Amino acid sequence: MSTHRWTVLPFALTIFVSAFLLFQVQPLLSKQILPWFGGSPAVWTTAMLFFQSLLCLGYLYAHALSRWRSRAMQARIHGLLLLVSAALATQVLPGLDLRPESPDSPVSQVLSILGVSVGLPYFCLATTGPLLQHWFTRTPHAHSVFRLYALSNIGSFLALLSFPYVLEPWLDLQQMAGLWTAGYWAFALMCLPVALGFGQAAAPQVAPSEAAPEAATKAADPARPPVGALRRASWVALPALASLIFIAATDQISHDIAPEPRLWITTLSLYLLTFIFTFDNPRWYRPRLVALCSLALIAATAGFRDIPSWFGWDWDYGVNELRWLHYALLFAVCLLCHGELYRRRPSDPGQLTDFYLCMSVGGASGGLFVTLVATHWFDDYHEWLVALILASALAAVVLFRSTKAPEDVRKHSAVRRVATAGVALGMIGLLWSLLNPWSWREVHTAESRQVLLDQARNFYGTVTVTEVRFPADPDQDERIFFSGNVTHGQQFLSPQRRHEPTTYYARDSGIGQTLQWVMDRKPGASVALIGLGAGTLANYARETDRYDLYEINPEAVRIAQRWFDNLASSKAREKNILLGDARLRMEQLPADKRYDVIVLDAFTGGSVPIHLLTREAFAIYSRHLEPDGHLAINITNAYLHLYPVVKAQAQALGIPYRHRHQDLDEARNVRRNLHFIMTRDRDYLAAFPSVDGRITDESGRLLRTEPQDIPGLRLWTDQFSSIGPIVR
Repeated sequence: MSTHRWTVLPFALTIFVSAFLLFQVQPLLSKQILPWFGGSPAVWTTAMLFFQSLLCLGYLYAHALSRWRSRAMQARIHGLLLLVSAALATQVLPGLDLRPESPDSPVSQVLSILGVSVGLPYFCLATTGPLLQHWFTRTPHAHSVFRLYALSNIGSFLALLSFPYVLEPWLDLQQMAGLWTAGYWAFALMCLPVALGFGQAAAPQVAPSEAAPEAATKAADPARPPVGALRRASWVALPALASLIFIAATDQISHDIAPEPRLWITTLSLYLLTFIFTFDNPRWYRPRLVALCSLALIAATAGFRDIPSWFGWDWDYGVNELRWLHYALLFAVCLLCHGELYRRRPSDPGQLTDFYLCMSVGGASGGLFVTLVATHWFDDYHEWLVALILASALAAVVLFRSTKAPEDVRKHSAVRRVATAGVALGMIGLLWSLLNPWSWREVHTAESRQVLLDQARNFYGTVTVTEVRFPADPDQDERIFFSGNVTHGQQFLSPQRRHEPTTYYARDSGIGQTLQWVMDRKPGASVALIGLGAGTLANYARETDRYDLYEINPEAVRIAQRWFDNLASSKAREKNILLGDARLRMEQLPADKRYDVIVLDAFTGGSVPIHLLTREAFAIYSRHLEPDGHLAINITNAYLHLYPVVKAQAQALGIPYRHRHQDLDEARNVRRNLHFIMTRDRDYLAAFPSVDGRITDESGRLLRTEPQDIPGLRLWTDQFSSIGPIVR
């Protein structure tokens, strides 16, 4: 027992630490570069593509090295790789010199930044699992090799959980990077003696009947039979489907609910948990039960809004219910894929690295499809529908797969094939009726007609324009601009109301009051708008004013110019559209460039660009603001309490402030909004005191008062920010 422990322990510890570091660095680097690309959730998807692809290359290296006949030569090669990678792991956080200068080709820029920063150390970590497991099969304990893979996923899972809940609330990015580097050196020191074979005894030669069933069935046969093409294809296809459902579910939750950064870690953790359960022991996976649960969850998630109405149910649901339903679906389908993958694992330990290589190719395929195919060829998140259809087909096959003797298999094969096809086709029909991407593009009701005018998708998300006409009341006809599911602008179509500010920007809103105050007192005002939307705020401009409009998404600029005429009809003598991240563009302005008003309007969705809310960002705004200028921030957000964040920044700068809550006004198409204004203009502050709001439910019960403060909230900086305390 003691010999077993001291043989297994170095392998187990090294694999655990490598997996922990492997997944600890992913959110660390993603958070560092997220501000450089406007806080887009696609940064995480692209980063996942990088890490999955490098994992695939690491598995390829492990597979090739394991084919080398000399164990001593394997040790020398890998030992050299360890030493070189440890030397390069000194500085893993990308420096400011790698920050992009333009918004062009964001995918290639993300990939190159990550490659320069952590390429070789991450590659070395990626090789550890399959390579050490291969060496482990040469010890007397080879039968438990797949439990080492489960252990590696436990390390990955703990790394993901520790980042937002243990490290992020207390440490800044530089401190976390320092700990990661120290951990990497410790890993290299642990891995080196394992690679060199210290303390390892070779597995004794035993008869096949005495060998462990998991690993030694064919170990005595030097001429290993080739793996069948169908089986090898399943080693790729099953993890590819799991990866696709993982990435598509993450994007779908972001698209339908709230793209919180913690969401990425939650979905990846669930994905890893399924590896832990399926590879630890076969008892955790019950094929038919998991297949049945998967089918039920697919139907429930797809029809969450529609199915209750079919039965006349009055089902009141919220964000949390929909979020957890997506989580359950992700877990069930990934458990199904990885459970089936484990059932098809090789019995020959010599095929272990081949198995892991195919797995990694499949995992990378899901990321490649979403990042390089879906983003460029789909105008919406249609990969979600594709993933659900494929998952339904797999679940139907597993549900009706026979476990009987061969003669019974032949006897009932036709019945099973019909049942499988029937369930699969029934699920596909249900999914198509519920998620048909073309069904909502033209919707007619008794009161209105809604038509889709435009939709596009790129690195920064989806943008959509719809037109709604009301035959009984043409004055209400409108055109709406959506970014994802968040309204980013609306314009009435009637000539009388065409340039009436709506949604969050009414004339009696906090931003509206601020702009009118400045216009009344300055003959020629200079205004910066961060976040273009439909260009609604350009309606406030006079002939003497200058407007600079900052926008990171080129599709948003195209939409504003093609489908809305707020910019074209604006009276401003000068209108400049500055494409790119607003903070980077403003940082490049001449030192003497000042604005009378800076409007921050990029926070209404769940995926708030945190880098626009840090101490360093507010220092830039303050530097380019006139001494009596106004910094107006739209902090309307259904998911996050942004008031304490901006209040802390105002107090740190010593600038007085006010806030204004405005209630819903459907007649004027005004949405509930909350604005925060920082200024040293005492007359303005005296004229417009702060206004609180009461948020009630349909029965009039008070839900909360806006704004909500969180005393003692730590100041956000470029090195520290945590949304945990401000999530609603």
